Amino acid sequence: MAVADTPTKLLLIVSGGIAAYKAPDLVRKLIAAGFEVQVIATSAALAFCTELSLATVSGRPVRTSLLDPAQEGSVGHIELADWPDLVLVAPATADLMARAAHGLGNDLATTVLLATVAPVLWAPAMNTNMWRHLATQANLATLSARGASFCGPDRGALACGWVGEGRMIDPPVLAAAARALADGGEHPELRRGALASAVGAATAGPPSADWRGRRVLVTAGPTRAYLDPVRFLSNASTGVMGFRLAEAAAARGAWVTLVAGPVGLDTPAGVERVDVETGAQMLAACRRAMNGEDGGAAVDAVIKVAAVADLVPERAATEKVDKGQVLDSLATMTWRSEVDILATLVAEHGERTRFLGFGAQTVDGQGSEAQVEARLVELGEAKRMRKGCDALFVNRVGVPDTGFGTPTNAGVLIFAGGEHRPSGPPRDKGELAGWILDELASAWWEAES
Repeated sequence: MAVADTPTKLLLIVSGGIAAYKAPDLVRKLIAAGFEVQVIATSAALAFCTELSLATVSGRPVRTSLLDPAQEGSVGHIELADWPDLVLVAPATADLMARAAHGLGNDLATTVLLATVAPVLWAPAMNTNMWRHLATQANLATLSARGASFCGPDRGALACGWVGEGRMIDPPVLAAAARALADGGEHPELRRGALASAVGAATAGPPSADWRGRRVLVTAGPTRAYLDPVRFLSNASTGVMGFRLAEAAAARGAWVTLVAGPVGLDTPAGVERVDVETGAQMLAACRRAMNGEDGGAAVDAVIKVAAVADLVPERAATEKVDKGQVLDSLATMTWRSEVDILATLVAEHGERTRFLGFGAQTVDGQGSEAQVEARLVELGEAKRMRKGCDALFVNRVGVPDTGFGTPTNAGVLIFAGGEHRPSGPPRDKGELAGWILDELASAWWEAES
């Protein structure tokens, strides 16, 4: 981690969650990362760590009260708000996020947050259900729309005894993310605010919230069926379409778990990722999420984009097959169909969960555009019926600008009951992901309201 020659002024706001006991260690890590640290501690925070410990490690008196006569004679809360280059709120409780999102200024911390023009980085820490609550997610969206950045929360063992999302990001990682934000760099745990300027933030509303609070399971990429320790059957899926859908759902407030086959793509911001290689591993990871074994809430929607290998050897070779014996080895292998992940999950959870499948089809290009689309719909509807899913997006492969390995895609979204909606000409996969989520929200969530 690069350290600035001149310390960057950082105002650390410590609020009253159990993770506040980590604050002295966080201060040390921030100073090591090149920050000069001033601490504000709420009254609740001081129940978990002492004022003396924070003052000792920071080298500065801790600010605790909006009504401190020794400080407020010179309007100390405004001086504090003007001082930093960066504000870090860690731990950030649901209560403090709510008060900041609603513009309250009823203590020193919230008053400074109202008055500062410095970038603000929030490190949430709370119970899993508190984090996922619609109110908290709405506050998250509001703060992000106003330009705030976020780091975490992480998954793991919580003080309440749960295992799930809600842990404050560990101090060394949080200090590195703060350094990256201060320097205009990147960090894998850093989610930058939706807006860069306070002027823009003053008039901007929160992002589309039609998926807010929903738990979404997305599968993406290929799987591998190993023939021996180094050779495998797979396909040309790059995972981009699934990753863009996961990214778009998270941006709309969904809690997203992405089960990804072997692809070289970065994890989208705000998405929990599980990496797998084989179809059996992918099904097991999906079942853990569907059954709540990962500590999560019930899954509202499954978006199955992954292209799972069709065939698996009954018994793969345990040692690498000699090059000259590969054909003989293949000829003597016994094969079976790979598990049908979508059909299996629909059979197990179709009564309470919505399912979107994907189908890649080749269609003879002869005939009019309408005839090609009709054939695509026919093939897609047959697949949707076989799988039992609520909707299926079918796209052509083997033609330019759609399918595997292209930055764009196009197809037809088919719903149970025969309704189908063409996506139009090929478009960027990120843009197409937004269109698909719009259509699904209209068909699924608006019907519930």
